[in-house]
Amino acid sequence: MEKNPAVFLNGYLHFLCCDGGITTFNISDETFGSLLPPPDFENVASVLTELDGCLCLCYGEPDSEDPIHSSVLRDYKEARWEKLCCIDRTAWTESERMLMNSLWIAPIGIYNYSGGGRKIMFGTGSCKVFAVDPDGGDPEILLTPEDTMVGSCEDDYVPTFVLLEESLVPVGASIEDMVLSSPTTEAWFDILNWLPTRSVLELRLVCMEWHGMIMTDCFTQSHVIHANLKRSPLIKFIVDPRFGYYMDLDEWIGQDGFLPDFDLVCSQPCHGLNVGSCSSWDFVCNPTIGYCKHIQFDDNDGTFFAGRIGLGYDTEIEKHVMVHITYEEKNLETRCYKLQCKMKYVDGCDWDPIDPPSRPIAGIPPTFVNGKIYWMVDPNLGPVSARSEIVAFNVNIEEFEVLQGPPCTHGSGHMTILELQGALCISYSDQSRNTVDLWMMKDDGISLMEYHIVLDKLAENAAPLAVDPTDGRILLNTGWSLGYYDPRTSAFETIYTKRQALSGLSSIPLSAMKV
Repeated sequence: MEKNPAVFLNGYLHFLCCDGGITTFNISDETFGSLLPPPDFENVASVLTELDGCLCLCYGEPDSEDPIHSSVLRDYKEARWEKLCCIDRTAWTESERMLMNSLWIAPIGIYNYSGGGRKIMFGTGSCKVFAVDPDGGDPEILLTPEDTMVGSCEDDYVPTFVLLEESLVPVGASIEDMVLSSPTTEAWFDILNWLPTRSVLELRLVCMEWHGMIMTDCFTQSHVIHANLKRSPLIKFIVDPRFGYYMDLDEWIGQDGFLPDFDLVCSQPCHGLNVGSCSSWDFVCNPTIGYCKHIQFDDNDGTFFAGRIGLGYDTEIEKHVMVHITYEEKNLETRCYKLQCKMKYVDGCDWDPIDPPSRPIAGIPPTFVNGKIYWMVDPNLGPVSARSEIVAFNVNIEEFEVLQGPPCTHGSGHMTILELQGALCISYSDQSRNTVDLWMMKDDGISLMEYHIVLDKLAENAAPLAVDPTDGRILLNTGWSLGYYDPRTSAFETIYTKRQALSGLSSIPLSAMKV
């Protein structure tokens, strides 16, 4: 009978047939069988359910005052049925009969009550629930939709009411479980991890199994690590993030017709994603696959500064986190300010307010290193400090802290905070001396100058971008060109020159980044 769902019990699925019989299916050996119904249940419109650990058949002519007969299968092997109850609806009051009248009535549970007896709970096609004593008596009304926020429900012939069984059992195996359980899939998991991103994107079309495996969080995060391990930085230029338009370095050379967008700010990559702003249009993107998503704020006041959006990654829940900081008040003369701070997951919907940091944030793009998002402190606001300070946000515990930076101040130079070789670094470029000093923060909080770079020509906002893990050369944006600086020979190899001055990561339409 198509309208009746199968009932699972004792390793068998039970299907009620039109003639009143029961067809069984053994899910272990995948064989069919049959069960005879109890006497007087042949060729009647019965309902098959599971009740108190037993198979139960219930019959009562719908929309009538006929008795409701219920029998349970006490001995499964011997097919011994036992009469459970016969509910005489004529003994009910007219109002009770009218209320419980339904096209579908079936027992859904048995429970003990305070008097020491048992009651059978019945559900109806109109979502009303009542209980009766097996020996008879008036029904106890347990639930009517009219008394809830659901309101009234139309009567139906099909099951509309069941009890909830709480469980942690998932529906089927997850893709991660499938990968770990299949030696072949696990082998392909390891092989595909080392392939370039574009190749992996093409290979996900091979079959559904590969597609499912490649799209899992565990694979994407594993691929981020393996794809960038011991490889020279890949450079992509953000041409127009609003349309997901990016170009590789070799494609960009000779394309000087594209004018720089001096309002572009872009972060370093964080587990494959970048966050930034273009003409006050905020975005999160994956340049490797050409993906871009607009970031919407629920309190956008129209103000803009480079350090307002931080991007991090929560390793415990494997999700990207965005932290949005804005100034509600800002007075450079009195050094007074007031910050507002909110956070959300990249795939989330709402921004949640959090306590802001205890220091003002400078207009320098933040960076993410080892579970924390770092901002430079604005020395022109708040308490005066003799040296630079850093604000750190722990994405796991959602708390800010203030750290001492290197012994250099903003002054006339340009500071950049970034991640290099897994460590937090501060870059200070001095245009008057054509030098770039690179400080590295150690675990004990001490800052050490790792590199002192001297160049022939330097723009105001020059900054390093990455370190090539194959030979230790530093990928450097001098403001006029992109190139590699070799600390061992002090030589600078130019790989791209722009006729207009490059503006660094903070305003370059060709934001170079390690992908």
